This record gives sequence, structure tokens and C-alpha cells, in this order.
Amino acid sequence: MIDLKDHLDAARVRDLTGTTKDAVLEEMVALVSSSDAVTDAPSLLAAVRERERVLSTGIGLGIAIPHAKIPGVTRFVVAVGRHGAGIEFDAIDGKPVQIVVLIAGPQDAQDRYLRLLARLSGRLRQEDVRRKILAAKSHADVVAILAAP
Repeated sequence: MIDLKDHLDAARVRDLTGTTKDAVLEEMVALVSSSDAVTDAPSLLAAVRERERVLSTGIGLGIAIPHAKIPGVTRFVVAVGRHGAGIEFDAIDGKPVQIVVLIAGPQDAQDRYLRLLARLSGRLRQEDVRRKILAAKSHADVVAILAAP
């Protein structure tokens, strides 16, 4: 089982200010790029944008999980963004997105990538988890809520 604590850091949690999907994607890529594991932020942003062009990662319930695997990432890095008002994200349910979790990963780690994506989406599909994340007073609290078993 993937332990989310291994991939989450309060330094990569942000209250988002962007008002468009693209602006939020830029904020999220900048956030994961604060990690030394991300050596090519422009390519990561391009890969995330391309993924969104093909199919939105807005999975419904106010959640989006943009993700990309590229050679310029040496290990998995996860960032969490909260947007109180919500933004238009072309989500499958047509509703605004309030929680964005970006996964950046190395190109050759498909199995771990899928397990990490499944673990995060499973936690975020729980209504109480989403409610607590949006109400959390600190970024450390957001990490603790998301990483709880």
C-alpha cells in the first residue's frame, strides 16, 4: 500500500489564487517544482497541459488530479491546492473544482504511479476528507488529513 505521508509535504500545499484552469495548473507546477526531484518545470507544465487537452482530470465532486510522468522528475512529488470559490476545470460532473492535487512522477514508474493515483483519488472521494481539507486551518493539517489511514 502507498503511504501518502511519503509523498506529501506542507511546503507543497497552497491556497490557490488563479481564476482559470491554466493559471491554477501553473501555480501547481510551480509548487511541485520547489522540490529538487523536479528538474524540468517547463516540460512538466507542457505535459500537464497536454494531459488536460486530451482529457480533463476533473474527476467530479470538486476534485481535479492533474498528473504527468516525465524524464525531468526523479521521484514522485505531490502538491495540494485549495480554491475556496472553486474554478471551472471541465470536470466530468460540470461542477467547479475546489481541491487540486498534482502528481509529478518519473517516466518509468507506471505501477507506483497508478497506485499513488488510486490512493489519492480514494481518499478524496470521501466527503468528510474533502470537507476537512477545505476547512483545515494550516497546510500541515491538510497533509495530516489526506495522509491519514
